[in-house]
Order: sequence, then C-alpha cells, then structure tokens
Amino acid sequence: LYTRLNNIIGWVVGLIACAVYVMTAERTVSWWDCGEYISTAFKLEVGHPPGAPTFQLIGNLFSKLAGGDLSQVGFMVNCMSAICSGLCILFLFWSITMLAKKLVLKSGEEFTTAKMCVIFGSALVGAFAYTFTDSFWFSAVEGEVYAMSSFFTAITFWAILKWESVADQPRHLRWLVLIGFLIGLSIGVHLLNLLVLPAMVFVIYYKKYKTSTKGFWYALAISGVLLGLILWVIIPYTANFAGKFDLFFVNTLGLPFNTGTYFFFALLIGGIVYGILYAIRKKKVVLHTILLSFAFLLIGYSTFFIIVIRSCAGVPINENEPKNSYSLLSYLNREQYGSRPLFYGEYFTAPIIGTKEGSPIYVRDYTTQKYNKIGNNPDYIYDPAHCGLLPRMHSRQSDRGDIQYYKIWSGTPGDRKPSAAENLRFLFKYQIGWEYMRYFMWNFVGRQNNIQGLGYDGAGNRDILNGNWLSGINFVDEARLGPQSDLPDFQKNNQGRNTYYFLPLIFGLIGLFYQWKKDKKDTFIVFLLFFMTGIAIVLYLNQPSVEPRERDYSVVGSFYAFAIWIGLSVMAISEFMTKKMKAYPAAAIATVLGLTVPTLLCAQNWDDHDRSRMRSAHDFSHNTLESCEPNSVLICNGDNDTFPVWYCQEVENIRPDVRVINAALAGSYWHIIPLFKHVYEAAPLKFTLTKEQYDQGNNDYVVIQDRNVGRKNLKEVMQFIASDNPQTRLMDRGGSPLNFVPTSKVSLKIDRERLLQLGLITPEQYPYAVTDMQWDISGRGGALYRSDLAFLDILASNDFERPIFLTSPYAQRNVWPVSDFAELNGSIHKFAPYRNPNRASTHGGLNGVNTDRSYDLVMNKFKWGNVNDPKVYIDPETMRNVPGERSKFIFLVQALIAEGKNDSAIAVMDRCIEVFPHNKVPFDRNAIFFVQCYLQAGAQEKGIALATQLVNIYENDFFYYERFPQKYQKLLKNRSEECIHVLASLRYQMLADISDDSVKTLNDRLDMLLENRVQF
Repeated sequence: LYTRLNNIIGWVVGLIACAVYVMTAERTVSWWDCGEYISTAFKLEVGHPPGAPTFQLIGNLFSKLAGGDLSQVGFMVNCMSAICSGLCILFLFWSITMLAKKLVLKSGEEFTTAKMCVIFGSALVGAFAYTFTDSFWFSAVEGEVYAMSSFFTAITFWAILKWESVADQPRHLRWLVLIGFLIGLSIGVHLLNLLVLPAMVFVIYYKKYKTSTKGFWYALAISGVLLGLILWVIIPYTANFAGKFDLFFVNTLGLPFNTGTYFFFALLIGGIVYGILYAIRKKKVVLHTILLSFAFLLIGYSTFFIIVIRSCAGVPINENEPKNSYSLLSYLNREQYGSRPLFYGEYFTAPIIGTKEGSPIYVRDYTTQKYNKIGNNPDYIYDPAHCGLLPRMHSRQSDRGDIQYYKIWSGTPGDRKPSAAENLRFLFKYQIGWEYMRYFMWNFVGRQNNIQGLGYDGAGNRDILNGNWLSGINFVDEARLGPQSDLPDFQKNNQGRNTYYFLPLIFGLIGLFYQWKKDKKDTFIVFLLFFMTGIAIVLYLNQPSVEPRERDYSVVGSFYAFAIWIGLSVMAISEFMTKKMKAYPAAAIATVLGLTVPTLLCAQNWDDHDRSRMRSAHDFSHNTLESCEPNSVLICNGDNDTFPVWYCQEVENIRPDVRVINAALAGSYWHIIPLFKHVYEAAPLKFTLTKEQYDQGNNDYVVIQDRNVGRKNLKEVMQFIASDNPQTRLMDRGGSPLNFVPTSKVSLKIDRERLLQLGLITPEQYPYAVTDMQWDISGRGGALYRSDLAFLDILASNDFERPIFLTSPYAQRNVWPVSDFAELNGSIHKFAPYRNPNRASTHGGLNGVNTDRSYDLVMNKFKWGNVNDPKVYIDPETMRNVPGERSKFIFLVQALIAEGKNDSAIAVMDRCIEVFPHNKVPFDRNAIFFVQCYLQAGAQEKGIALATQLVNIYENDFFYYERFPQKYQKLLKNRSEECIHVLASLRYQMLADISDDSVKTLNDRLDMLLENRVQF
C-alpha cells in the first residue's frame, strides 16, 4: 500500500507542478540566452560554448510537437523545461519520502496510517514548497538549460537514495551504472549536476563502511578526486587526447585527417571492454562497476559528437566552429570567455609583465593534408607582487565598473593591491553575502522587487531600494531598508515584491534541526548537497563585482536541498503535537500547517512568474527586424540584442532577407567567414579582404600607425591591408609580419546619382546626401581588431548598396562616423549617407529621424509585447528596455513637431503612453519631454494632465525619500535631486507661461514644494 501510494501521490504532485509550469510558461522566446538555445535546438545548429547537445537534441524533439506552426516552436521548447521541472518535483517528492521513511520507521516496524500520513505530508510540503520558489519557477517556464539541469540533479540524487534502499539486495550496482549514464547525459546540459557527486560518495560510505574520523576524511577526499577527475580530466582530456592522436597520425604517419581520432576512440573502447572482461573473469566487482559506470558516462557524454557533426555541416549559427578535436577542446574549455583564477592568481591591480605560450592552435591545411600550427593562445604573466591565494578581486573591466565596486565592497582605498583581509571581506560580503545569501533569502524570506541591485551606487552608498531581500515584517524591514508604508508606485506596483514573513526559512530550519537530531548521517548528506550546489558554486565561479544580470538560477540546487528540510519540518511538528493528541490527527494537522508555506509562496509568486502573456522579447525583436529595409545588414550590439532576433529569424522565419551580425562575436573568425556565403534569403556581403585573411590566426589585430599621408579613401586603405606587398607589413617582436593602417584619417566617396538610380535614397533625401564622408578612426588601444576591420571593410566594399542598420547607434563609434550619419528608423538606427534636415530637433542628437517611415512602423506594424496588459508580468530585462523604447518615441515626436506634423506627433505620444503605461513601467525623468511635446503640438489639455500625473508621482517619491532617517539621506540624495529636477522643470519650463486656472493651482502647489529646497 505504501509503495502504491508513494508512486501515485508522487506522480500527482509532479503532474500538478508540470501543469502549473505549462500554464505559466512563456508562449514564445524570452531574453538572454533563450533565443539562441531555442534556435539552435530547432535548426540543429551550434550554440555558444560549451554547448548543450543533450538539451538541443531533446529540444528538437519537442519543437516537432509544434506541428509545423512556427509560432509555437518556442512554446514547445518552453514546455520541455516545464516538464523537466515537473519531473524534478516528482523526484524531490520521492527523495523526501525515502529520507522521511528512515526517520519514522525503524527496522522491522510496520507501517501505520499515522506514519504514512506524516511521510507523505512531509514530501507534499517539501515538493510543493520548491515548486513555487522564486528562482526555480523562473527557470521552469523558459527555454533555458537550468530546468533540465535541475531535473538531472533531482533524478541523480534520487537514484543514489534508491541504491541505498536496495544496497543489500542482488543487482543493486545497476543503480550506480545508471547514475554514471545520467551524469554523462547531464554534461550535455550543464555541469551543475556534477556537484551531486560528493553527497553520493557519502551515501555509499555510510551504507557500506563503518564510520570513523579517518574514513570520513577519506570519503571527502575521494569525492573531491572524483569530481575533479570528471571535471578536469575526463571532459577536457577525452577531446585533448583525440586531438593529439590525430596530430601524430596525420603529421607524422601521413594518414588522412580523423584517422588518429578514430584510433583513439577504438583504443578507448577496446580498453574498457578488455577491463570489463578482465573484471568479470577475476570477479572484481568494484572494478567491474567502475568500468561500466565510466563506459555509460562516456555514452552519455557522446552527445557532444553532434556538435562536431553540425559544425562540419556549416550550419548558419556555428559558434567557435568546433569541427575537430582541437577546436572542440577550445569550445569545451570556453576559451573565448577567458578564465578566472581560483586558488592562486592575480588581483585587479596586477599589471601584465609578459606573455607565455598557452595551448597550441592547429588548423587543417587541406592542400598539404597536414595540421599547421598557427600559434598559441597567449597566457598572460602577471606581476607576482599583485597575486595571492584565493584571489577574489581579479577582473579589470573598468568600463563595466568592476574595479570601482571591488573597492566599495572590500573597502580597498586608492589603487594599491588588496590585502588578504580585504580579499576575504569581498568574498564574504559580496560573493557569499550578496551573490548567495541574498538569493537564498529571496526564496525563503521574501524579495523587495525584481530590479537588479548592485548593492551600492557608484559613490559607495548602499542601495536600499533595489534587489534586496524583504520579509514583510515592517519593523525588521524598516531597520534595514527604511520606511515600508505608503510606498511610491515603483516599489508598491512592482510584481517582484514578494513577502513570506520568514515562514519558509523557519520551517526549513525546524526540519534541519529535526533531521540532525534523528539522523546525523543523512543530515550531512543533504547538507553536502546544499553546500556543493550553493556556496561551492560561488567559490568556483569567483564572480566579479558587477554582473550583467542576477545569477540566482545557478544556485537553485541548494534551494532544492533546503526544500527537503522544509518538508521534514512536518515530521518535527507532528512529533511535537503527538505529546498532546493521537498520532494520526497530529500528522494531519502538521501537514496542513506545513502546506501554508507552499500556499504562501504560490500566492505571492504567481503574478511575477506567470509569463504566459509576456511577448516583449519576441515583439521588440520583431520590431527590430521590421525596422530594416529589404536585403539589409543588421548589426546587433551583443547577445541580448542578437539572440531574440535570431529566434525570430531562424525559428519563425521573420525577415530572412536581413543579414544579422553580432558585434560582440564579430572579433571571431567563425562569425565573420559565414558572411561570405548566402544564408536563407540573405545574399553574401562584399569584402575587400579575402575569406582567408579573416581566418583564424590572420589579422587578429591591425596596428594604426599614422605615416603623415593625409586623409585616404577607405577603399584604398582596405586594399593596402589586403595587399601581399611586404612594404604594407610591419614586423612584430617575434619577427612575424603584421598588417598596419597608414592613417587614421579616412574618407568615403558617395555617388549620389547612383544611389538615387538604385532607389537607395529618395529624391527628398538626395539634396542632403554627402559626396565625401570624412572621419577619423580611433580604434581601440591604437589598433583595429578583427571586428573593427570587418566593419570598415563592409562599409568600404558595399557602397551602401545594402542598407546598414544598428541596434545601438554607438556600437561602431570607434570605426564609423555614427554620430553624424545614424538616423533613427523605427526602433533602430540606419547608417545613412545623408544629413537629415531634422537632425537638430531631437534631444538625442545623432542624424535625426526618418519620420514617415518611423511613424508608419510605430503606428501600424510594431508590436509591444502586451506590456500594457494588467495581467502581464514585466520582467527586469523588459523593464530595462522600455525606457529606451520610450526615448525613441520622444525622438520621433520631436522630429514630427519640427516638421509641423503636430497631429501625428500627438498620435505617437498617445500611442506611447497607451503601450507603456506608468502603472506597468514607471515613468522616468524623460517623461517631461512628453509634457513639453504635448504643449508644443497644441494638445494643452493632455500636456497639463500628464504634468499633473508627473507632479503626483515625483511629489510622492520625494516625500517618501524625506521620510527616511538621516543616516539614509546620503544614499537617497541623487533620487531626491532627480525629483526636484523634474518638478522644477515642470514648474519653470513647461508650465510657467500657461494661464489656465488648473495650471495656476498646480504651479502654486509646486511653488510651495520647491520653496527653500532648490536655488534657481
């Protein structure tokens, strides 16, 4: 009966969780990496390192369920994450029942109704609590790898507990072989699953060996060795040895490419088979189990072969081109992202004093049928005086603020090397405190909002308004975060504001102490899972002081472990209550009390995890593509711009004529070379340099060395670089030839007549077209890198025959004159060879706005992601994007007014306020431009109404900041000053000359507020 109930209830719980996730899953693509993952799964392409072949294979199967409806592909892949998450909850339920059963059922005892009730009650509470936790639910409803990774963590942990329950029965070792296969498969999703290994080792140790202090340390050491063996030996060296064998067989023995690779895998398989037969013959059970587990781990790991197969097929998205063992090794090692010091290395103050040869770079020469070594990846040598043990502050990205925030978090003054104490302060305050404990509290205490917090502002003042944990108990929260009553709109209306009143944390601690009291061994096993999937990840990742987004999804495994303790709290409560009543009602009441935790989590979290109506990533990317003219080149600024655009184009077949370039990847040969070939409906780009000159090892960078030759035509400069003439080369320190640019002053001749005849400019634009575009190339650090070179080449070689569009008008500012020639078209900028006559009309500068085209796009073709739907969740990335979209509305409105199109300007302003209402995305200071534009366009009533709304908003915000105790006023100075700036601008610039009675009343109110608060 117990077994049947366990199976039935477990599946019901898993199905309920799955149903919740499917209901709340995003119907299309979301931000960040989801667009790339769904695209590469659907089209069988190669995504960013280290790849996720298991995810992509299963994702491709789910994409077929769309039945040919391309608009449903994203939803189907998101449903895969939902199902994986539901199965994770299923195995969590069964794991808790196994742990709980050991606590209430002693050897030889019979089940009673009360004991079954308390076991199932514990599992219900723990499983449902994790179902509705903030971080896990977030990953469960989108097409990212973390949901499937959590599933593998759950099933692997359950499998070792299952082995423990049958360890005294025949054929029990098959569970260990299954675990080996699951770990191998999980490597093709994410490496997080490997962190279950230490807990597994201790399950085996406690079950099969007599415990002792010495044995404990042996088990701990073995778990570390096993983890390191898979992570740093099996995963990389399988590809490494395959490459070395192939290099020997090809270059030394003269055999065809891949012969050595085939021989290596034949040798590896033969060795495993021989070892297994030897173990069987000699009856060495442990060796036999190890070899079988290793073999099945490799079978699971073999999904990475599909990465090589796809890459060799020349698919459109082919990141890193892992076509052979050497490029696959670089791909697996994530070499394009660099490395972070772990045990010993440099601090951010460490100067580079030299370089040394790192891993060799080999390419195949199909002419000689040999591997050619074209160099080595450079390894920097840092000044040892600025290195130390366990270096936590290592990144030198000053443009991102890493150095500044290192100093703030650690208290390191000036530019000196951090002390050991300051290094540890950063570890505990930021990496453990901010990047782990804050996330932990989000999930089990509450969350202030979904606005990313950096902990401090740039001046070193603690940020108490964004991204903190929050309990909902006022006196606790006010002591840390200031007043929590009468909140301003941006706090009160934020859907990410969730309060749990410490209940999940309290129940989890009760369960932890109860299990420790009853079974210290199992408690340590769960704690090891908790630690390895939480704090250990933080230590390993060695995160810099500024992250582009919150990273809570990486530590959900530790929240999984804590949910086990939340479940076990039911047993503690039941046992306490049995002192006053019978066992069965005590168990039932304890279960009901425990279920308040998942009920509270569900009620608080539903609104900010229901993404079923959210379409912002898809629609904003659709707008980007629709802003492009036919046969355009679209240059996206980075991954977050590119991946949703890839999804729209690759999956839903939206605008396949547009050629998309990711500027962040354009420094890589494998991103530039595909531009030479036809993809979908997009023709190849024209280049002056050959494909080989952009290949690996060629023109990684080109030195800018002014030779006083004056301003040169860009086409001549590109021909100079492409020339084989030795006189166009310099010699680097190693004596190798190096291309250079003889001048930083360039020009580009524009044939206006030709562009007009081809329809590339209109007759209205013709008078404003330039005949000679002149500018200075700044490059980066006195050099042009491959991406800079490629963009200059595109500009010189294509003669504006193909329209060029930029998602960011400043992305190519080092090589193109974007400030003069980037014209807003819809939601992106066109690099146009003319000066728009309305260029001075917008406060955004640049080359003005194409008003006719932009008006048509904004009013008739664009979609806005249902942002104005009251039931739609506004995620942090959408919240970051909307102010930029509003600014583009403002640019268009100002340009329309400058052209005398007041009615159109008013319609556009109305449209912006309709699609981006304040109650969903709060107005920022730029909203005062809408007031100004309404008044300038003659819509005085609308301008006054919006001004009144802004006065109410910023007045409430200002008085809220004034309510903070004096110790916080320094932290809020900038925000208070922004309120005063907006209110003063409305009073003295927008409303000063309006004689309307309602405005007089508003101005009197503003005068009272502003009196003695600011000088004009």
